[in-house]
Amino acid sequence: MRKQILSLVMICSLLFTTTACGNYNIEDGKAPPQNTEESPFTKSEEEGSLGFLSHEEVSPARSDDQSVLPYEYNGGEFNLDYQFTSEGKLDNIGFLLFLDGKPQAYKVNDTRAEYEYLHCFQTSEKHEEKFSFVFTPNTGKKGDTLNITILSITNPAFQPDMKETSSYGWYHQHLERMLKLHFNEDAPDSDIFYGESENIFRDVSVAEEKITSSFIENELVKNGWDGITMDTLDSGVYSTISYDGELVYDNINLTNKDTLTVRYTICGTPGTRYGISFFLNHKPISFDKVISYDATLSKGNVWIIEAIIDTSKLDDFNTFYAVAVAASNDCSTNKTGSILLYKED
Repeated sequence: MRKQILSLVMICSLLFTTTACGNYNIEDGKAPPQNTEESPFTKSEEEGSLGFLSHEEVSPARSDDQSVLPYEYNGGEFNLDYQFTSEGKLDNIGFLLFLDGKPQAYKVNDTRAEYEYLHCFQTSEKHEEKFSFVFTPNTGKKGDTLNITILSITNPAFQPDMKETSSYGWYHQHLERMLKLHFNEDAPDSDIFYGESENIFRDVSVAEEKITSSFIENELVKNGWDGITMDTLDSGVYSTISYDGELVYDNINLTNKDTLTVRYTICGTPGTRYGISFFLNHKPISFDKVISYDATLSKGNVWIIEAIIDTSKLDDFNTFYAVAVAASNDCSTNKTGSILLYKED
């Protein structure tokens, strides 16, 4: 039985990641392997291991080669039976669900519950739990086969009560599992199945521009990608994020600041389509009447999303990050490090 396994090591999350269709080491901020029998991330207790997490679907239909067959959507609410196992110092585990790269609201077990984008499970030193994702697809037409991406977030309930921390983003490491959903019926055309989103952006701009030597030197290299050339851009997917033009790894003091400008870029392997979403306190941020933007990567070009955060709409403490989820191919999910946006009393 194949499952997703994450062994957690005490490191600071990087603000940038690279992804491609293959295997990635969680230790350097890259997404973990899609299918693996054993954890390649093991560390000894002396090196700071906090434990491990695995999650997978329950009793899926399989083909002769044991790969998981696409699930079938026949209208109405869809139930995906799921399970996770955790050990070690993990207080809680949350799950984000994406369909075709877009955040998908869901309920857990109880069909009478409210739709939400992240459900948080409290865990113990050794914890096993089975449950069901219950959702009505927010996209999809009859005949489509779309990616379902299940993204776990470690310790999503954690938010520091101090103003200075250099390890905040590490608490929200991610591990993904990608499945397929085949549509025998159209998804309903209704927004009643959406969860609660945030509305803190204004003046959003989205553009695809030619990659220049200035972009490589001033953004990619500044974010740690030494040795990148126009040729090497085709062999991976690279993203960056900055706040008022600066790299941030921990927190931003918004006291006496009316606005904060976020700039996100993504480029790389041509033909890969990503859904790009921004999250505040684990809820997607709406912009231009959507909660995710489709960006298909093309050779020699970079997608740039810029938005201004209206700080008057923020409370004292807020968690912020961006996620790019593959809607085409089986490429890995890209999450930026979580940062704390705060205001002093």
